[in-house]
Amino acid sequence: MKWRRGLCAAGLAVVIGVTGAARPAHAAESGRRAPDMQAQVFGFDWVGAAILVAGLAVGGGGGGGGLDAAVQEIKAAVDQAKNDIIAHTDAIAAAEVKACVRANTIEFTNINSLPPPVLILWAQSATSCATLASAYLQAMDSKPSIDELGFVLGPIYAIAVSARAKAGLVNGLDILRQEQIRGYEAVAAKLVAECTHRWEKDDNPRYIYPVYITCTVYPGKVGEQTVLKGWPPGRPEPPISYTIANQRADELSSRSIANDALPRLRAGAWP
Repeated sequence: MKWRRGLCAAGLAVVIGVTGAARPAHAAESGRRAPDMQAQVFGFDWVGAAILVAGLAVGGGGGGGGLDAAVQEIKAAVDQAKNDIIAHTDAIAAAEVKACVRANTIEFTNINSLPPPVLILWAQSATSCATLASAYLQAMDSKPSIDELGFVLGPIYAIAVSARAKAGLVNGLDILRQEQIRGYEAVAAKLVAECTHRWEKDDNPRYIYPVYITCTVYPGKVGEQTVLKGWPPGRPEPPISYTIANQRADELSSRSIANDALPRLRAGAWP
């Protein structure tokens, strides 16, 4: 019968909606973002690494083997992710940000060989690039550009923090943290998905129908879920939760990165 076929198809859709085609089921069930390249920002915790470098720089008076090792870890991550960082940057509409991010990503590979006067100048340049990125995020309206810049905001600030730490310019590190917060706040606020749902009713005698939920950040970044809900005739429409579809939309954009980074950055001034 038609309603039985509809229920079978809806049941299959529910399974597909829970597991996803390109993400493991536990990613949606646990509430944590899926382990794809973008959501993990190239597989490295840029915010945590920058916090560590800043803490070592301030707490150790701007030097020490621990600081060198922490900066080296960021350098190795930049070396590995350099092409991906540049690829995301190339999709940004803002030419000034694109140019400085590309230049600093390339130059960072030479951080250990720069003489002190050059290192200081370059650290100031990296700082300007980071604050410029946050300023553009606050001013931009293009969601795709905001999304791409949000993906590389972590590396941008990790480079700037490392450069300042190596150059001994520790006094501005906490201001840099505050600027990164402003950048991620813009990402979180501007990449909120818009959610809708659609019922597919048929001749099901139990009045249980599939409901298709869609949360769209912008075209191409869409979180979806299908659920079965009962809606008997003459009754008001039951509430539909957008939570899972909205979470999936966040996982596809840099908003998930911003939401993960903000509590850690807001935790307080770098020691």
